[in-house]
Amino acid sequence: MKGFYIYCVRGGAGPEGVASRRPYGVKKIKSKGVDFGSRAEAFSFQDIEAIASEIDLSKFNAKTIKEKLQEDAKWTEKNVKRHHEVIAEAEISGAVIPMKFGTLYKTRKNLEAMLKKHYTKFKALLLRLKDKQEWGVKGYLEYKKFSEILKNKNKELKTLEKKRSSVPEGMKWYVDRKSDELVAGQIEREAEDRLSRIIDQLEKQAAGIRLNDFLPKEVSEPGKDMILNAACLVSNDRLEAFQSLLRSLIRECDAEGITLILTGPWPPYNFVDIKDEKA
Repeated sequence: MKGFYIYCVRGGAGPEGVASRRPYGVKKIKSKGVDFGSRAEAFSFQDIEAIASEIDLSKFNAKTIKEKLQEDAKWTEKNVKRHHEVIAEAEISGAVIPMKFGTLYKTRKNLEAMLKKHYTKFKALLLRLKDKQEWGVKGYLEYKKFSEILKNKNKELKTLEKKRSSVPEGMKWYVDRKSDELVAGQIEREAEDRLSRIIDQLEKQAAGIRLNDFLPKEVSEPGKDMILNAACLVSNDRLEAFQSLLRSLIRECDAEGITLILTGPWPPYNFVDIKDEKA
């Protein structure tokens, strides 16, 4: 049974009146799409188009995708990479609205109905995303380094450190506990303050910013806790200033025990919210 796997929506070549099928733009997509699908091509509606592959639904369907995502890391990595590569190639000609991995439509009629249903929203999104890129900024707190720096500049903590060596043995447990409480509380306040200042600076350079959930600790480096997982939508004309800001922040934060990592550019996954019943 044949269906359609959709990678993204982008602006088309011009009004066509009704949905039609034609080769993608000036050239076909060269990137290999997901398993069991044809080369991606454009399915147009008026002046927008979906970049999609005809797919064998008996081998690549919602159930298979769910199982593979849970059980087959190699398959997942390969196909998610192919999904992204098609979007990245489609994006060369202008703004795209990336679709979630695994977005399927059983019939061409359903695919065309989706383009018609969301036409107005797609047009507004493409206008907003025009000449912009998504960049990721991740931040990690190195607790030991951050706490040592904090102890050296906090007078109250310095006083407690001096007391520790002079108090009677029986009182050291109290001083240690008090010191630990102060350090933990101060680290939380200092980290929140530093994070707030970082976000403020990013917002001044970005056209939009999304703060995402933190990644699992298993994917972090030992001894580091994630404190920032931001997606920034950056205008092309602000890109140089944005990257300059990040270089400066990375140097400053590294000296404070905070590691900032810049990734991108990415298709604007975090700035697209299209919910549709796949059918």
